[in-house]
Amino acid sequence: MATTSFSQTFTQTVKGQIVDTDTKMPLIGATVFLMDSDPMVGTTTDLDGYFRLEKIPVGRKSFRISYIGYEDVFRNEVVIGSGREVVLNLEMKESVVDLQELTVVASADKQNPLNSMATISAQQITVESTSRIAAGINDPGRTAQSFAGVATADDENNELVVRGNSPRGVLWRLEGVPIPNPNHFSNGEGGSGGGVSALSTQVLANSDFFTGAFPAEYGNALSGVFDLKLRNGNHEQSEYALQLGVLGAQVAAEGPLVKGKKASYLFNYRYSSLKLLSYAGIDISGGDIVPDFQDLSFKLNLPTKNSGRFAIWGLGGLSSAGYTALQDSTQWVYAGHRKSETEKHKLGILGATHNYILKNGKSYIKTVAALSVTDNQLFQDSLGAAYEKNLLHHEQFQHQTASVNSFFNHKFNSKNIIRTGLTFTQQGFDLAAKRRNYERQAIEPLIANEGHTNMLETYFQWQYRPNTQLKMNLGFHSTYFGINGDLLLEPRIGLDWKVSEKGSVSMGAGLHSRAEPASIYLVEVIGEDDITYTPNEDLGLTRAFHAVVGYNWNVAPNFKIKTEAYYQHLFDVPVQIDDPTGTISALNFSSGYVNEPLSNDGKGRNYGVEMTIQKFFSQDYYFLVTGSLFESRYTMPGQEERNTAFNSKFVSNLLGGKEFKVGANKQNVLGLNVRTIWRGGYRVVPVDLEASMLEGNEVRLYDRAFEEKVPNYFRVDLGISYRKNSPNRSWVLSLDLQNATNRYNVYDRNFSYETGNLEETSMLGLIPILNYRVEW
Repeated sequence: MATTSFSQTFTQTVKGQIVDTDTKMPLIGATVFLMDSDPMVGTTTDLDGYFRLEKIPVGRKSFRISYIGYEDVFRNEVVIGSGREVVLNLEMKESVVDLQELTVVASADKQNPLNSMATISAQQITVESTSRIAAGINDPGRTAQSFAGVATADDENNELVVRGNSPRGVLWRLEGVPIPNPNHFSNGEGGSGGGVSALSTQVLANSDFFTGAFPAEYGNALSGVFDLKLRNGNHEQSEYALQLGVLGAQVAAEGPLVKGKKASYLFNYRYSSLKLLSYAGIDISGGDIVPDFQDLSFKLNLPTKNSGRFAIWGLGGLSSAGYTALQDSTQWVYAGHRKSETEKHKLGILGATHNYILKNGKSYIKTVAALSVTDNQLFQDSLGAAYEKNLLHHEQFQHQTASVNSFFNHKFNSKNIIRTGLTFTQQGFDLAAKRRNYERQAIEPLIANEGHTNMLETYFQWQYRPNTQLKMNLGFHSTYFGINGDLLLEPRIGLDWKVSEKGSVSMGAGLHSRAEPASIYLVEVIGEDDITYTPNEDLGLTRAFHAVVGYNWNVAPNFKIKTEAYYQHLFDVPVQIDDPTGTISALNFSSGYVNEPLSNDGKGRNYGVEMTIQKFFSQDYYFLVTGSLFESRYTMPGQEERNTAFNSKFVSNLLGGKEFKVGANKQNVLGLNVRTIWRGGYRVVPVDLEASMLEGNEVRLYDRAFEEKVPNYFRVDLGISYRKNSPNRSWVLSLDLQNATNRYNVYDRNFSYETGNLEETSMLGLIPILNYRVEW
């Protein structure tokens, strides 16, 4: 609980638990110091590894954790407010040097990935960064858009183009188990993004994001991995938060389940409607059905004395959006004016986690089980001359998935650690889709299939650290996919070599694979004899070889420069058989399904170089500069290599922020943040304007597919916030401006037969996001 002295200096409690990274055993007697304190403020951990520091002044503070025989851990510039206690649950790595040789060297918190088996192309996403980045909207996906080699696909959603790959190659994991796309307004079958994350940062802990050459425990991913984690609630006292803004309302609560015990609860509920934006004249719905969504997330932390630590957690979300047709035919200028569309989405995930430390103190077993349900519906129709509704398209994809991930981790000594485990997924599905066939003048089925399939993944990893300069991770990942019977073995390797006190060379390489959604394998096609068949049941998984090498230079305690060069060879890529357009490759679309026979005869390659210049938050400011130059190419059978749709050639980001301590005692904070995004435009198939005008319908030049780009994408986001600390509570008022210059970036070019012109489809303009949040 925050306290105040007679001089009105607000203070707060900082507490947490310190454990061994590789065994999860509590570290007894570890020292925790408040840096730059005079006199020195510190404490030691108890028999369960817990520590507690009271009456720490509000503001940004740095902490150093030390333990004999372990590498020091630093947590720099931690935000301490008067509204809630600060919990630092940290892990320490055992040193590989003898105690006689041990020399403690102070180093800053570099926000290294949480997964100790990661060596390259990995970035930790902190909860603070999701709230600090301008227009980040507390969304991990929108936060990751600022990393090197990562680009936004569209302003309306948070899906990511990673190193030129299709967004469908991203894997989402929560608490160690694969989960469905955890975003509202899911963008279709196989899609990895949506309008906004269904997971509030109120329940998230720091997490990892990977952009290539993944460690052996990650499978069913080609381009990126989100490895999200949930935090535990405060087990000593109840705390609450309320947030109101143009995106809706949010309420959160946490506290002990039983006083005096370590068990805790944490939940967050959010209801959001974009009506306030529509009232302000900002239409992001495309019509008069205003998007709205709601979600509930929770975690119950249930430690025991002898049976390990249990947790029950979950996430549920509902979202809907759409637009209606104009009801006055005299206003019908474009075909879209007579069309209507409605989308509805349901998401539910319920999981349980068990961590058990073996009696030897060197091993632990972690098991996670989860049940998930998704239901995505889309309705499209058009008004006829008599205002009757004519069905254009209808789809409803339902999935029920049971997943289990269990692994065994053992530390032989400080130099040798192994981890081996498996992930089993059983997925039931009910897939239905139909559309109007204008040539046949009939409604034809695209897919009508229900059943189940499964995937079994196993993995083994060995980490070897012969000395303080070298770390090597070796392992393999195997995948069995039930629909087609594919069995794949994928070796992985990672290496990190400290060539100097400030510099290190890293590399990673390995094979990876990704399954398509069930609707791709079970799509139905009507043959020339009018017999329906499923041509894609034997379609294999898309595969890729990743190779990455990088150099990390710690220029100063809070300043680093990182470069990475990579090459990705993609093979067994699903492509349309005898495709007359030469464009239907899994590398060119981000979501949805193809109602055509496919084969694994496609190929692709991505290669490029990235640079990150990062000044971590210190001295009240930070900045991040990232740049990437790359090529993304694909090949169809019997055709020349082409650009993929996502080959924008370059992407760059510049973001930074400054905080000002204000108020009588300098205990309140004014924050200013800015982010600029500049990248090449995505590729399109050119329109033959003359032929389109003659035919009265759009004609594309498929022989020049993806040679042409839309104009380069440029966006500036601004953010301003003010934190007010008061006795026992604090509040934050923030305003974010996405696309502050109101620039309408071009998404595509289309022919309008109504006007006979080539017209551009633009992304969103200025979007203001105002929030007020209070914590107590």
